[in-house]
Parts: sequence; C-alpha cells; structure tokens
Amino acid sequence: MHYLLIYELVPDYVNRRAPLRADHLRHAWASNGRGEMVLGGILTEPVDRAVLMFQGESPDAARRFAEQDPYVLNGLVTRWEVRQWVTVAGDHPATPVRPEDIA
Repeated sequence: MHYLLIYELVPDYVNRRAPLRADHLRHAWASNGRGEMVLGGILTEPVDRAVLMFQGESPDAARRFAEQDPYVLNGLVTRWEVRQWVTVAGDHPATPVRPEDIA
C-alpha cells in the first residue's frame, strides 16, 4: 500500500529550515534506505506544504517519520496527516487496474 504524509508548513519555512535541514534529510534518506519513504519534497508557489510518499502494509512508518522529524519537533510543521493513497496506474501501483480489467 502507499501512504502520503502531508505537512502544512509555517509561513517562513524556507528561512527557518536551514539549521535543521541536514538532520531532516538524514532522517528522510534513512527512511528511504529502509524501504519506507519512496519520495518526498515541498510544494512550491506557495511553499506551504510538503508531501512524502511511503510504502508498506500500514501507515505506521509514515506516522513514525513525522513523530521523529526534526522539522515537526522544531515547529516548522504546523499540522500533519497521513492518508492512504490507492495507486492504480503507473510504474509501481499498489493496486493496478488496467482498462481491460473494467467490465
């Protein structure tokens, strides 16, 4: 299954992240190395949210990530949520559905 971790960011996020960025990125790459986080990054124009995609049998890895993320722990994230993302098309969908599967 796929899960999205969605962060809502403080208005001055870009300016405040510098002293925490290396620790956050170490946290992210470690999660990726364990096969949990697939992709992560911020949304721009405006920079007000970040989205991280996780894979696994449950949303636990995404929740743990947020609970231990230096950005969350130091107030750069005002709110976060984990949502299951039912992926059906593309290179690696969790639940592939092809046109020929539709009756």
